[in-house]
Amino acid sequence: MTRLTIAERILLHLSRYDLVDEDEFDIPWDLTQDGIASSLRITRAHSSIELKKLRECGKVAERQKHIKGGGVKRKSYMLTSIGMEEADRLKGAAEKDGIDIMPMLDMRRCDPRTLWDSVGADDRDVLGTACVIRCPVPRAELPYTSRPVMPVDVNGMTALSDIVKKNVLSVANDEQIRRWHSAASDHWLDKDDAQERLYHLVHAGRIKDACRLIANEKERLLYNINDDLCDTLSMIGVPDRYIADVVPVIITAAIESGNIRKAEEMISVLKEKDTELGLLYSADLEMSRGNHSAALSLIRTMGRTNRSEVILRMAGALGSLGNTKEAMALLESMKDDLIRSGTVEGLDRLYIKMAGVSSAAGDHDSSVKYLTKALGVAGSGGRKKIYSLLSTSYNAVGMPNKAKEYASMAQ
Repeated sequence: MTRLTIAERILLHLSRYDLVDEDEFDIPWDLTQDGIASSLRITRAHSSIELKKLRECGKVAERQKHIKGGGVKRKSYMLTSIGMEEADRLKGAAEKDGIDIMPMLDMRRCDPRTLWDSVGADDRDVLGTACVIRCPVPRAELPYTSRPVMPVDVNGMTALSDIVKKNVLSVANDEQIRRWHSAASDHWLDKDDAQERLYHLVHAGRIKDACRLIANEKERLLYNINDDLCDTLSMIGVPDRYIADVVPVIITAAIESGNIRKAEEMISVLKEKDTELGLLYSADLEMSRGNHSAALSLIRTMGRTNRSEVILRMAGALGSLGNTKEAMALLESMKDDLIRSGTVEGLDRLYIKMAGVSSAAGDHDSSVKYLTKALGVAGSGGRKKIYSLLSTSYNAVGMPNKAKEYASMAQ
């Protein structure tokens, strides 16, 4: 035995599931025509022709079956007893000749270079793009490939295992990987997921585009700070023209994630560009350390530049020091100014700060009131954080069911 025909590969593929004819009610996607084509990396048309021949010679049975994870029946294929005998014969012959048949039947077992060499240049780019995208996406949203190199599940979502992704990326060069990340960033362009797009822009080396995205999506990103976002932000070497827009986001993310060294490093960078702005974030760092008096002293040295940002921080420091009355008076004055200006931009942050001051004073009922107001004026990107804060406040006022409801919404 020097090579296997497509028909023989189909028989061996079906034999891996150890099912004969009507053994099962819910069967794997890999036993459908699309699943067979995807697993063996042949066209759907080719699999259809070979399956028809195998049915006609009595080696394969075709049945309408429920597919695991799917809601409808589909044509599926299983070995007959004759087909199972033939598959056993092929396995024995392969073993005798010292041939490992698994790489021919399973993408995960295939040698990375063999897999790579079997895929055309255009198909490689589609497969590579899917490999750098970090979650399943609808197969239909990726470009067409001449061969079925993209495994999918019953719902039409990409189904690339971590092993396959690792294999593909291991044989690609840096330029190819950057190109795939660039394509992936464009995929997320209209998906309302700034964090995923940012991740791919950074890995594509499109730093200016990444900085523009941060500047435009600052509020959305800062409402949803997480370790993954912090890791992405830490990779950016910020061009001078974007320092004032981008570095504050990096500092805030670093402070919230507890990366004090990174925060200090970026505050120094910011001070070189804008001393006042650097002082503002120095105050944030002192607040995170619990040095509220030091933070307040820094804030009081500042002029009228970034006045609304100064007021928010001053109110936070005063509230933490127990001076609730003065803190709320500042925030009420700021609210009146915003309302007179005819804009709601910034009102959500103002109400969140009011809620924080109230909570620090033990007035959790007022905290719920202000957070509810914040929810009413917040954009979609900021609501998850407010849901989380509302969950905490409702727990504090003894309403666990409400707390649980908002905690689930924050997920």
